[in-house]
Amino acid sequence: MLQPTPSQPVGALLEPDSRPLAVRPLAEIWPFVLAALGSSALLFMMFQPWMRASGWDGVATVNAFGRISRTSSHLNLWAQSSPPGARIGGLWGILATIAIAIVVCAASQSIRRDSDVAAGITAGASAVVAVLVLVDVLNLDSKIPQVQASLSMAGNDLGPQLGLVLGVLRGKSSYPWPGESVPLHPAELTPWAFTAIAVAFASAAVAVSRSWRSALRGLAVVVGKLV
Repeated sequence: MLQPTPSQPVGALLEPDSRPLAVRPLAEIWPFVLAALGSSALLFMMFQPWMRASGWDGVATVNAFGRISRTSSHLNLWAQSSPPGARIGGLWGILATIAIAIVVCAASQSIRRDSDVAAGITAGASAVVAVLVLVDVLNLDSKIPQVQASLSMAGNDLGPQLGLVLGVLRGKSSYPWPGESVPLHPAELTPWAFTAIAVAFASAAVAVSRSWRSALRGLAVVVGKLV
């Protein structure tokens, strides 16, 4: 049983310890801080347009999850058949999101306390995020022709032609009149996609290069528990 001393009042024994918790030195935790911040920024980028395509009557954008936002008001107004739509899956974006969540959780644990397992998970998950982001971008790049075709006219249908003319009269589209050239921006990846690749690989490089020894020790601990 605790007994108060002359220099310590009885109430002091009942009061919670108000001393601040120890904080790990910044020199030890900065790789994990950068990994967590980079992953959080990457998650924000994944909801931005990673691909952009333009046509005579609208623009289409695609984010990392394959969601297409298309604006076309007159092209299919009287068309007998719509142009083929692009089919872009969101599997790689979903997997990258799961890996990002793992990075943030593991990095938070590594910031709070020295843990080889948490450091190893942070490094490994960061590398997985970088690979998934690269695969996602390459997948979107392969779908550029489909997205561009979704803004074009289907066959020799006269309906889209009349729709484009109406769009020009309303000032909503740029119809290629005979003898007049109308430049169109090609379908391409946006700076968001390339920035996401850079951030993902930079975060992975920092996490792996600064914690590879901890990652190996953490892997040994995990394997030892499984065996």
